[in-house]
Amino acid sequence: MKLLASVLLVAGCMLVLPLSASAAVYTVDSTGDQADETGDGVCKTSVNTCTLRAAIEESNKSTGVIDEIKFAAAFNGQLADTIAIATSLPAIKDRAHIDGDSGGQCATEAGVAGPCVGVNGPAAGSALIVEDTNGVEIEGLAITGVAGGAGAAAINAINGSATLKLRDNWIGVKLDGSAGTNNKGIFLDPESNSATVGGVNAADRNVIANNSFEGLDIEGADEADILGNYFGVKPDGATRAANGKNVEITDTIAFKANGDEVGTTVEAAAATSQACDGGCNVISGSNGSAVDLVGDGIGQNELPASGPTTVSGNYVGLNSGGITTVPTGALFDIYAGAAEDVTVGGSAAGAANYIAGGSYGIYQENSNGFEVLGNVIGRRPGGAGVTGTSTAGIFLFSLNSTGRETVEGNTIRVDGGAGIEQRFGGADIAGNSIEEGQYGILTFGAPAGAGSNVIEENTIVNAELNTVLIKNENNQLVGNLIEGASFAAIRIEGPEATGTIVGGNSKAEENEISGNGGDAVEIVGEEATDNQVERNFGAGNGGLFIDLGANGEGNSGSGPNDGIQAPSIASAKLTGASGSGALPGAEIRVFRKATASPGEIESFLGEAKADGSGNWSVTYAAGIPGETQIAATQTGFEGTSELAFAKTEAAPKTGGGGGGGGSSSDSTPPQSKITKGPKAKTHATTVKFKFSSSEAGSTFECKLDKKPFKPCRSPKTYKKLKPGKHVFKVRAIDKAGNVDPSPAKKKFKVLA
Repeated sequence: MKLLASVLLVAGCMLVLPLSASAAVYTVDSTGDQADETGDGVCKTSVNTCTLRAAIEESNKSTGVIDEIKFAAAFNGQLADTIAIATSLPAIKDRAHIDGDSGGQCATEAGVAGPCVGVNGPAAGSALIVEDTNGVEIEGLAITGVAGGAGAAAINAINGSATLKLRDNWIGVKLDGSAGTNNKGIFLDPESNSATVGGVNAADRNVIANNSFEGLDIEGADEADILGNYFGVKPDGATRAANGKNVEITDTIAFKANGDEVGTTVEAAAATSQACDGGCNVISGSNGSAVDLVGDGIGQNELPASGPTTVSGNYVGLNSGGITTVPTGALFDIYAGAAEDVTVGGSAAGAANYIAGGSYGIYQENSNGFEVLGNVIGRRPGGAGVTGTSTAGIFLFSLNSTGRETVEGNTIRVDGGAGIEQRFGGADIAGNSIEEGQYGILTFGAPAGAGSNVIEENTIVNAELNTVLIKNENNQLVGNLIEGASFAAIRIEGPEATGTIVGGNSKAEENEISGNGGDAVEIVGEEATDNQVERNFGAGNGGLFIDLGANGEGNSGSGPNDGIQAPSIASAKLTGASGSGALPGAEIRVFRKATASPGEIESFLGEAKADGSGNWSVTYAAGIPGETQIAATQTGFEGTSELAFAKTEAAPKTGGGGGGGGSSSDSTPPQSKITKGPKAKTHATTVKFKFSSSEAGSTFECKLDKKPFKPCRSPKTYKKLKPGKHVFKVRAIDKAGNVDPSPAKKKFKVLA
């Protein structure tokens, strides 16, 4: 008997186990909203139909497997295929896959492929709620008409519902493409971690539009992936359909938001396309911020996101084709505020956010660990200009920041204000290309926290006023190309404008300052002291190369840099210069000039310290031709003076010009070397090369791609480059006329 009982028990288990492990499939065949009739494992209402409400009720009774809720073939993307619900659908409390796309996407009444099923309502409360369960998937629904109530959303994940997947849903858009306003679109509340909203394929895309508050609201949830969606536009990817805000990610008082990612580093194949695909989100057209990492404050249980948070590979303010603008209607496109550990963009190809329109493109305030890398503002993919920001492309407010901000490799074209505005110091601003606006870079406010700014190797051109305006202390400007300002290129002004260094003590640190309407460097105000102008060069400036006081040549005794005066040049020989009138111990720098213009410096010749009586003597590394224009400055504790000018003596009639002519017996060619150039892959359409020769006094010839060699000098800049592969070559020619037979070469690619 015991043996028989054991056999029967095992047999019974064998029968039961497969049933409990098999997923149930419920097929919704009605647009009605009736409840399930019996709860007997069969989706059946009192009118002998299977409704979405009844299917969820039955699914909740099945545990341990992912139930499938599918829809009959009659649901085919037409407005009539909409389920009107009077109250919230039952909270999904067990793993389920609601699949409105059972047979694949439908040809919707809106004229584009999309969801097959509509859900409209309720007047109060959320439409779909996922509660305390993991692994739920919802796709192929157009959810509209969620009218109101605190936190009411089209889809609401609560009580730690993790690994939610949402794809091919229209949230706030009806099946015919018309607006169906919701209170909120998608709400992930605390601990609803590891959600995936969208995907890298077009069929995964959610369209999230016409929601009164947030399109997507993440509060205290970690590691969400937000990929390939359309926010704030219709399913056509171009017509504005505003959310209040598009994406908001915040901490709550009790829970932090860590590791959330908006967009992705688009794969190489997708990155070559001008369309927003491969995981790129369109985040445009909102009434508020496109991406908000700050929220509405502690009163709404929202605090800035703790991060790390990454926003990369998105179109912000552009349509899905990357052609026209669909601007936001708020101050900020990407509002990082005081959120911690934020990366906007990235150093890899395909990580750039393309940002158009708005007042501020990217805004930071008292954050730590903030990086803005490789983004494109005011230009669309392919390089053509679109509407730029009106106040600042990138704005950094760093009064209470304890770490340094990094702004590197961005392309910025603005319609007004500044390309980059930095308040209170503490930023590394490097390798950016900045165009137009009133100012290229603007700094002010006494540095605090992480200290001064380093402004390095940027290309800053065509500002309406000044390319760089410095109104605070201890900035360092090295290796920049600064061109085309209507007034002074670099202007240092105000009571806090002290301790800035323009240029450096090596060729690589020299700024090229050319073609500006006013002075190259202008220092204004009696309080502006200890500002040093070291090695720089440039030509075509409408004023002086260094002007203390913006009052023409000559510094008044009470002028900037404590009234320091230019040194006196007593002797200008082919091999060096000497003079007097310097401050004891001052650094004297002597420069070669190509013309007599006071706004031009060609190259650095040498430097030496003045003795205790103010006398000085500088010997050149190589002699220069007779009757060459030279200029000299002195730099002391008070800062740098304006330039003094002289002309070298005439070359001896029987000699070789004191080293200026070379030897006819020299037959050894020089060796060319590229010392600085663009990265192998760059979004910048303006690039700069620096190069040198193994022989002092060499001249150079440069070429780009298939063009012929032409005379050039270091650094050499190329503008308005087209996307694609390029090759730069440079060859040195020594004073004896020997040409480097193996030019230095640099290959690079301008990304679309």
